[in-house]
Amino acid sequence: MDRPKISRAQWLVFGLFLVLVVFLGRLFYIQVIEHDKYIAQADQMQISKRTINPTRGEFFVRDADGTLAPLVLNQTVYTVFADSTQVKDVREVRDLVQKVAGGQAINDNFDKLDNSSAQYIVLARQVSHTQAQQIHEADLAGVGLQATSRRVYPEGNLAAQALGFVNIDGQGQYGLEQYLNRELAGQPGLLQSVTDVRHIPLTIGVHDVSIPAKNGTDYVLSIDRGVQMSAERALREGLKRVSATKGSVVVMEVNTGRVMAMANLPSYEPANYNKVTDVSVFQNTITMQPYEPGSVIKPFTIGAAMDVGSISRSSTFHNTGCVMIADAKICNLDRTTDGRTLDVNEILRYSLNTGAIWSLEQMGGGDINLTARQRLYDYFTDNYRFTKKTNVEISGEATGTIMKPDSPNGAKVTYSNMTFGQGLNVTMIQVIAAFSAAINGGTYYQPTLIVGTINQNGELVEHKPKAIATEVLKPDISKNLKEMLRAIRAESTYTSGVDRGYYVGGKTGTAETVNPLTGKYGGQTIGSYLGFIGDETGEPKYAIMVRVDDGHVAAGSTTGSAAAQPIFNEISRFVIEYKGVAK
Repeated sequence: MDRPKISRAQWLVFGLFLVLVVFLGRLFYIQVIEHDKYIAQADQMQISKRTINPTRGEFFVRDADGTLAPLVLNQTVYTVFADSTQVKDVREVRDLVQKVAGGQAINDNFDKLDNSSAQYIVLARQVSHTQAQQIHEADLAGVGLQATSRRVYPEGNLAAQALGFVNIDGQGQYGLEQYLNRELAGQPGLLQSVTDVRHIPLTIGVHDVSIPAKNGTDYVLSIDRGVQMSAERALREGLKRVSATKGSVVVMEVNTGRVMAMANLPSYEPANYNKVTDVSVFQNTITMQPYEPGSVIKPFTIGAAMDVGSISRSSTFHNTGCVMIADAKICNLDRTTDGRTLDVNEILRYSLNTGAIWSLEQMGGGDINLTARQRLYDYFTDNYRFTKKTNVEISGEATGTIMKPDSPNGAKVTYSNMTFGQGLNVTMIQVIAAFSAAINGGTYYQPTLIVGTINQNGELVEHKPKAIATEVLKPDISKNLKEMLRAIRAESTYTSGVDRGYYVGGKTGTAETVNPLTGKYGGQTIGSYLGFIGDETGEPKYAIMVRVDDGHVAAGSTTGSAAAQPIFNEISRFVIEYKGVAK
């Protein structure tokens, strides 16, 4: 029996049925299985998202009359971008942007206009208003402009290492800019809407979003413009005087911890940071580079020994000029007092290494034993807070190092050297903060560069000084130490007649550096001067510390007295007159 034949019409119907099944299956796959994928693609094509950039916070300082003056401001500049899906003539876009923006054009990105479907390709950054106007008037399809900002510095390179800079990506680098980057940057906003092919909004609906940007915080700094200028000028002239190339100055309010000046040389222009060839100039020596400070540490050693009751201001010792500690012979630089019996005041006056070592011995009952070493270590690390970050608002703060008293390297010779500032590493900000506490009655204030912030009404919201510790030294010990520093300065030949009856005290320091070739002392010397200015009652008001790294001075002089001290003298005279300090 023959099977019935299938007609052409039936084959056609069957074929159409198969096509319909495939079509429905594909439609089901697209509309159901891959629904989310195509919705996302549609949103990408139809929904326009625009980030609203916040305004970066600015820095201000207070003038002598209390009014705010700008130190770092924002200037509106523009980013040129392109939507590659809308650009019609890539060559025309390239020629225009390169001609108008010049060196600000990002040449590598023009090729992306041909080879990608990205809707946001940056073609140039930080173009001026005039340049942006020319690009806008050309009215090229797919090319847009986005307002942004760059930093401008009304005072040039003033306090450059304290401030830091903002890189091309808008991120703070070094200094305050990096430390406070999150607070300064603010939070971006978002503007989102459904648009047509010309990016014109169509409707108001669930996809429309408007989140305003939150601008960055504006800060008022404790830096005093007059004191900062004076410090930089005195440092520049002082380095030239001794043929030095590197030095630093920090000025602090003794009873608040506020930094009035922070100067480093060599320096740079923050507005032209990209032209710097030696990146070491970005570093803030005062906070980032620990060093062996030399004899400016002797007041801290004497203060500790007096505070534990091992010695008093009237205690005496016999100065032999040199002492043997283990297998090391340690001598004084000044040998004029050899063979004499001297008191504690004269240890500081003549800057006697042997006297500083003697005071350590008294902390151990006459020997540099573990008890003596532990006591000195505790004062240095706990009371004076050496090896601890001060948390001043500068990125990359270093901590320094001090050998533990029971370590193999913490033996008698090491601790003997530490009494006069060798064999330990500290930063200038640590030293001046501890010094302020040692002479102000014993209160340690956290160093800060910030007075406060500016609120939405343009008013200063002042931050209170933060006391970290009290009784760093007992009040009577602090007073004695202050008076001893005043006396030794008054008797110094380098300051005769300089202070003109004002209450000023201080101490020099000269430390040998380690020769990198031999690993032994005998390289260049680093000179320091650490001192204070007091009011008519003798109450310390301002502390000043100077560091000169590579000064060349006359034979018989030290870099502390001949290089660093004259810089201190110049700054102290200015501060006395500028701040109206009374005799």
